Amino acid sequence: MQRYVAFIVRHRLAVVIGVLLVTGLLAAQLRNVHLEIRRRASLPQDHPYVKIQNRISDLFGGEAIAIVGVIATRGDIYTPATLGKIYRITQGLHDTAGVIDANLVSIAAPNVKAVVAGADGMDIHPLMETPPTSAEDIAALRAAVRQDRLFRGNLVSADETATVIVVEFDDRLTDPMIAKHIEDVVGPERDDSVRIALAGAPILRAALVHYTALIGVLFPIAVVVIGLIHYEAFRTLQAMFLPLVTALLSVVWSLGIMGLSGQPMDTWSAVTPVVILAVAAGHAVQILKRYYEEYARLGDSEQAVIQSVTAVGPVMLTAGLIASAGFGSLMTFGVTSVRVFGLLLASGILSALIIEMTFTPACRCLLPAPKRRETQRESQSRWLDRALAALADIVVARPRTVLLSAAVIVAVSVAGALVIQTDNSFRFWFSPSTLVRQDDTLLNEKLPGTASVRILVEGDRENVMQDPAVLRAISDLEQFMEADGTVGGVTSIADHIKRMHQAMNNGDPAFYAIPDNARLIAQYLFLYSSAAGPEGLSGFVDTNYQRTVIRGLSKTDGAAFSRDLIGRLQRFAGERFQGLPVTVEIAGGTIGVQTAMNDVVVHEKIVNMVQVSAIIFVLSALVLRSFVGGVFVLMPLAIAVAVNLGVMGWAHVWLDMTSAAITSMGVSIGADFAIYLIFRIREEWATTGTIEAAVRASLHSSGKAIFFVSSAVALGYLVLPFAGFSIWTRLGILTAIIVSVSALATLTVIPALALVLKPRFLERAAMPAVATEPPQRRAAG
Repeated sequence: MQRYVAFIVRHRLAVVIGVLLVTGLLAAQLRNVHLEIRRRASLPQDHPYVKIQNRISDLFGGEAIAIVGVIATRGDIYTPATLGKIYRITQGLHDTAGVIDANLVSIAAPNVKAVVAGADGMDIHPLMETPPTSAEDIAALRAAVRQDRLFRGNLVSADETATVIVVEFDDRLTDPMIAKHIEDVVGPERDDSVRIALAGAPILRAALVHYTALIGVLFPIAVVVIGLIHYEAFRTLQAMFLPLVTALLSVVWSLGIMGLSGQPMDTWSAVTPVVILAVAAGHAVQILKRYYEEYARLGDSEQAVIQSVTAVGPVMLTAGLIASAGFGSLMTFGVTSVRVFGLLLASGILSALIIEMTFTPACRCLLPAPKRRETQRESQSRWLDRALAALADIVVARPRTVLLSAAVIVAVSVAGALVIQTDNSFRFWFSPSTLVRQDDTLLNEKLPGTASVRILVEGDRENVMQDPAVLRAISDLEQFMEADGTVGGVTSIADHIKRMHQAMNNGDPAFYAIPDNARLIAQYLFLYSSAAGPEGLSGFVDTNYQRTVIRGLSKTDGAAFSRDLIGRLQRFAGERFQGLPVTVEIAGGTIGVQTAMNDVVVHEKIVNMVQVSAIIFVLSALVLRSFVGGVFVLMPLAIAVAVNLGVMGWAHVWLDMTSAAITSMGVSIGADFAIYLIFRIREEWATTGTIEAAVRASLHSSGKAIFFVSSAVALGYLVLPFAGFSIWTRLGILTAIIVSVSALATLTVIPALALVLKPRFLERAAMPAVATEPPQRRAAG
């Protein structure tokens, strides 16, 4: 290592130029980095719920379902002005590219028909072909809505103050484009007479893109925060800027690699630059802290660089490679966003290692040596030195008390972890004060819901959807779906058959039922298609009448509710459709997709946490040449995870995609602290000869670096809550907790264990011999 560092120092200018050239080449790839929330690409494609949704979308459309609500602020919707707005919005959406016309649902949609008794048996006409203006026409429309079970309480709210427009888009448009097209249509209709609210998965995802883009504002704030922490650590401008430059170069390299890969950034990967910035700067801080120690001892900047990198470099490489391997293991998972997250973090940490083993020592040698007043400011005793000295006194004097206290904290945390609920709700990613959340809440109060529910029923032959037994089973399944009031607006081909049967029997409500004769049903469908056109029922049944979709809306998209609903529907369908020539596939729509995403990501993140822990243990044990050494490294990580889960349990925070990701990520970040401290204790023990002196010296030196690194990571993440984005608020707070606890556990539990157990692996020299004087003389390190 010493020869390598000496080579870097001799060729310092060439090294700096080389790193900057590589940075320039990778920076050119930043133009290919873009933010995108891909619908199908971000989903676990092998999950059965996602397969069902993809099949429904391929057969009947509905790749992206948006909800537009028009709510009258005074009176009800039955005024010429409000009905005119509803008509113009519907027609504007109908004419928008990418809209699936057959699936556009509104009282003014061309395919929404009134089916009533007529002179020839059945009269089929658009519910609102033009906006009525006279009192008589408006009264007739009101009566038509009240008399039809498909419209009353579904398209128009029970109190008649709100109506819904359901619009489905194909995959030609991204979510931000969908939101823009909808806003272009509804924007001119907004005034004080109505409240126009938008909801649905594409609207939420478009808002997600907006909030994710705020990382462009938050990242510079994180840079400033981390820079201020570095200044507090060193009290010199050189030492403040050099770690930041190193970290920023690492971010550029990782984003450049991402640009080369062609993968887009999403909500998860967008925050990784903050992680890379903090971790890369943290490694640089470890080197610089050691540099100032060596410079104070040797008085020669070049030799101080060689000795500090020789001492810290192997530890940094060990910690960095372990973290990189842990994050790299994410690329084996099936969710694209998880793979991209792992790719970006792994490449960022590897980039940081390369830069810190080349650019940092070379640049440090090019810079003027610290002046005496700078070294004095850096080394002078401050509040942190006194705090670490007090901590060392406690740990050395009462190591068993420290371990017992840690055990009590873990026990309390485990009790909290046992009450954690696994759940997720897309709408709860946004704070209650955001417009998208307020719109969603309003629409769920007034109308059937905003989260789509889809069920596919597929027969084993053509025309099976004309079978009365099958249609009655579908109708029973609909009633079961709506039983608890959370799911509403449920519609299927069975409802349309019942409307036709009632109309053909003079509108008698007693005939709102499935007829017994399959041929009669076929005749009804022929008459309806003749009057309504070929697309009249294409949103519900295919042309061969072999497949049909049941459509509904849910007031919640919570994963726990959805999982329970899907299970109940599957059990009911298994019994009700038994013996019928059809298969029923439940879990399409938003609730199925979100449940699948949450279940898979939570599971994969927990599995990844185990993977990362195993990688950390194996590599640490190999490097330390001790099984016990691997356990030592894992101990503070296990405590940090337990405390994090305990806080979540006691604070009633769900275990969801975000919190599972934090727990997994915290394990990789926290390993750095343990590895640095263990290696420093080994080095100091070899130098001082006693474990007590080694602990005190290590807490004074590496302990200070660990404090500043953990503070940089924690405070860097605490800028995220300023986005006003709930998911990032949780991400920032929980990450700060797990990193802080990991650092504190490292500074207390590892020294206490070392004092109590005095393991043999700590008695072996941690490092290759390090020169104490220019380079003829060496000292153990």
